[in-house]
Amino acid sequence: MKHRLLDLLACPVEKGWPLKLEIQNEETEEEELDIPVVCDETQVVCKYYCNFKNFFLIVDSGSEERFKPVDEIKKHVTVEDCKSCFQIDITQGLLHCPVDEEHVYKIKDGIPIMLTKEQIDEIYGGKIE
Repeated sequence: MKHRLLDLLACPVEKGWPLKLEIQNEETEEEELDIPVVCDETQVVCKYYCNFKNFFLIVDSGSEERFKPVDEIKKHVTVEDCKSCFQIDITQGLLHCPVDEEHVYKIKDGIPIMLTKEQIDEIYGGKIE
């Protein structure tokens, strides 16, 4: 799993965003990887939140979200950061809901398992190894 995914994922139960990442294991690619298209509004890959730099790219003014000015974003996050970020693969960890700490999701073999405890019980008999 890449840090980039936290720009997109929310808690499936509480809809809390961004999820808080607890890394238990990560691997770094030796070669530089191609990054996806840069967002026009932010001038970096992520559109709303950069987990790699723990920086919000938007301002939430209650009724609407708006992008921070590109000059402000560039002080905190650059395309070079995106290139470094894409070299990291999070292989084991946990994703915590920011709304309800009871909602925790495992990252196993680089894949976030976005299932509730009830769904894990029903599908896997209660345990994902």
